[in-house]
Amino acid sequence: MNSRKLRLPEIIDILTHQSISSQEDLSKQLAIRGHIITQATLSRDLKLLKANKISDEQGVYRYVIGETELYMHEHTRTKTPYGSSRHTSVLSLRITGNLVVIKTRNGYASGLAYDIDTLESDLILGTIPGADTVFVAVREGTSRVDIFNLFNSFLPANVMNKARSFLMKD
Repeated sequence: MNSRKLRLPEIIDILTHQSISSQEDLSKQLAIRGHIITQATLSRDLKLLKANKISDEQGVYRYVIGETELYMHEHTRTKTPYGSSRHTSVLSLRITGNLVVIKTRNGYASGLAYDIDTLESDLILGTIPGADTVFVAVREGTSRVDIFNLFNSFLPANVMNKARSFLMKD
């Protein structure tokens, strides 16, 4: 039962529903579920899942799962009708000049930045993620409507509706 295909959903479930602060704690939880693995294997699994340690509101460090196409979780992403994924961890999007500022829940910016980089759009020059913010540099002269249309395909509708109202004001 040590198959990665069976183990990764278990890791996602554990990290989503429990506050796990070390690989040792995670390994114990996996063992309870029948997955006995080495620390090196667990480390590779965490890397594949883009898991990061973040500080929560109480200053306690815990693992969170990054946004990843390989192993999506229903609590962090939802499917769009076109087969792409929406980043439900995104809280807001604002555009200023040739910079897009996207706020996320704590710990989700890195996964979002990665997914934006993989769009391979000629409008995007690059991204800089923090813990809860992604700065996206866009090609000079790109219209706000083009930027809006690019992000509208995979950011939550409520965020994009609010961004649309700012688009009309700015």
